[in-house]
Order: sequence, then structure tokens, then C-alpha cells
Amino acid sequence: MVLQKRFGIQRFLLIISLILFLGTGPVSRVNAQQGPTNLLVNGDFEYFDWGIRSWPLQDGIHEVQVCPGWRAYYVDEPPAKAKAPDYWRRPEFRDVKATEYPNRVHGGWFAAKYFSFAGQHEAGFYQQVSGIAPGTPLRFSAYMQTWSCMAAKEWNICPTGDKSNNPAPMHTKIGIDPTGGTDPWSPNVVWSPEIDAYDVWTYFQVEAVAQNSTVTVFTYSWADWKDEIFRMHNDVYVDDAVLIALNETQPTATPEPTATLDPSLPTATPAPTATPRATPTPRPDGAVVHVVQAGDTLYAIARQYGVSVETLLQLNGLADANTLWVGQELVISVPTATATPMPVLPTPTPTSVPPTPTAPPPTPTTIPPTATLLPSPTPVPTAITASAASPTPVSVSESKKSTVPWGLIGGAGLLLGIGIGFILGKTRHG
Repeated sequence: MVLQKRFGIQRFLLIISLILFLGTGPVSRVNAQQGPTNLLVNGDFEYFDWGIRSWPLQDGIHEVQVCPGWRAYYVDEPPAKAKAPDYWRRPEFRDVKATEYPNRVHGGWFAAKYFSFAGQHEAGFYQQVSGIAPGTPLRFSAYMQTWSCMAAKEWNICPTGDKSNNPAPMHTKIGIDPTGGTDPWSPNVVWSPEIDAYDVWTYFQVEAVAQNSTVTVFTYSWADWKDEIFRMHNDVYVDDAVLIALNETQPTATPEPTATLDPSLPTATPAPTATPRATPTPRPDGAVVHVVQAGDTLYAIARQYGVSVETLLQLNGLADANTLWVGQELVISVPTATATPMPVLPTPTPTSVPPTPTAPPPTPTTIPPTATLLPSPTPVPTAITASAASPTPVSVSESKKSTVPWGLIGGAGLLLGIGIGFILGKTRHG
């Protein structure tokens, strides 16, 4: 009973959290290409099963969980081209949630992933689409990202975190089988070029003309350890896949019936007819731009101006080729910077001009300095007192000669000697 109550509380909390989760979903985007319809089922991989909290198992295989509408394919046994056949794995297929790994989801809340930990793989997804008229031109696009990491000190830890380290080739690409087959190795499959997609969402695109009422789209990757170096992470992420018919036209609105006018009333002036779209005029900086109109697609714009979709993505900093908005200015081309040549100036003809005689420098005029008159000394009396006389500087030796009384000292010494002699004489006689 306690377990049932606890389980009921858990389910209640889960429902509340999911309601809040969906209530704070991403802001819906306005697509200019309202006409072309995505023919894929769950092309955005935004399916979630509340009962199992994930995607259902494919063919009852535990490690293969796939979004409904898609099927996984993989090679169980190592092919002859594998360089390290002992490290070959069947990849695991799972969903990835933006709440856990936001960098692994391109748009919305979910994306698909498959990976072979510590092993190589060759695998992908496919989906068959029916109800297509043969001869219909189709375009299949998808975003893919890969993570390939070689270990360092510890074999099971990527030293660069969730970024690739010395990645192995992953051979990522997408394809269309216009005949509707499900064999990814069939020669009927039209493949896109292989593009490295390490750690960033990369746009893939391929076009083909339907040859049957059913066509099949594929994603593909091969973790190729051609250098026979071990990698613990060999992951592939797929999101926002789109299949559209390029000849699909916008539905035209049915005109309202015209009211019958009373002939007695004045005839209304007819409204001016719409002016056809003019050829874009380059901007002052020389760039050619296109203003997006309702029904435009990036592919159609690229074909109109004779440029590639990749060029338009790069020039306009776009990450999603399927998202435009009405009124958006797309740069079609930019002017090529060319150096403006300097004008060639005529070479002047030298003219013989007699040198102008240089005037001799002016003779300096000697101006005698003006003598500054000192004030006349005041006459003094002839008898000059010692205090008024200016002292005459003398040398040290001269000063000593004038101050020491050598005569007096000599006389004193003589008297002293006579006295001493008299005392000594009396001592001997006594």
C-alpha cells in the first residue's frame, strides 16, 4: 500500500513537471516557406512516449530505441574495410534531451543519437515516404553532429570533455533513394557530400527526382579507425530532418464574387495591378540583397540568383536553411574589393633656371658693451681706523709668524736651564 501511494505521488510530480516543461517550450519560429510541407513523420524528432519516458524499442532490441516514423540500420559484423575489426560494435540508439545536453539538440526538446562506446560502427537512420508523384523534384536536408574522442591517461575518460580529441573520420552524409528501396548500399541512392561535423551542428542537403511513388531518405556514418587508434566516444546526433517537394506551389485564395454594379452609378477606378518583383538593385556598398516574400525558400532564392545554398548560409550567418521570415533581407553577393589604381601624373620637364645669387650675409656690427658705471666711492679720511680698514688676507704661515712670541719663549727656556743647573750644583756639594 505504501509503495502504491509513493508511486502515485511520483507520477503526480512527473505530470506536473512535464506540464511546466511544455509550458516553457521554445518560441515558435515564423517560416516564410509556408507552402512546402515536410513529408517526413517526426522529422524534428519531437516525439515522446509518456509511458516509457523515451522512444519505443525497434524489433524488441533493448539497445535500439528509435523515434516513430524512422528505422535504424547497422552492420553487426566488421566489414573488410575495418582496420581494427576486434573493436567493432553494434551502436546504441537513444533519444537525447535538451534539458540534459542542450548542445546535442539542434531545435526543440529532443534529437536522435546513436553511439558505439569503445568501438567502431557503420549505421544510420532511414524513412520511407509514400504518396509522391513520380517525377517530383525532392530535397532532403538534416542537421548532424559528431563526437569522436581519443583517451589520454584514463582509457574511459575524454580529456577534452564533450569536445572531440584527435577524432577519427566519421564519413557523415545523407541520401535519397528515388526508387523507394531500403538498402543504404544500393547504387540507386543519391548521396550528399561527406562533411566533417565534429562538435557543431552541420547542415546537409541532397536533391533527387522521384522515380516511384515511394522514396526513402537515409542518414549515414562510419566511425573509421583508419589509424587503428582506440577512441572511447564515437557518437552521432541527428535533428531537424526535412523532405520537401520543390515543385509544390502555394495555394491561391479563392477570389470573392464581384458585386454587380448599378450602371447609373459612376464607374469605380480600377485598382492598380501588382508590379512584378523587380530585379534587386545593389545597395550603396555594392551588396546585392533579396527581400524575402511569402512562399520563398532558401533553395529557390539560391537557384534564382545562381548561387549555392551554402553561400547564402555563410553570407547571412544562418544556421537553419529552412527558417526565413517575410521581409528579411538576404545578402546574395558582396562586391569584391579591388585596389583603386593611383592616377599617373605627368613627369615634369626640367627647366634650366639660372641660380639666383645668394646675397652675402650682413656684416655684423660690433656694438661695444655699454659699461655699467659703479657708484663713486665716498672719500674717507687719511687716518684709517682698524675697524674701518678692510682686512688683508694672509697665508697660514704668515699668520703663525705674526702671532707666536718666539723671543719670549727662548728667554724663559734660558732662565729655566740656569735654575736647573743651580739646583743640581747645590745637590752635588751637599
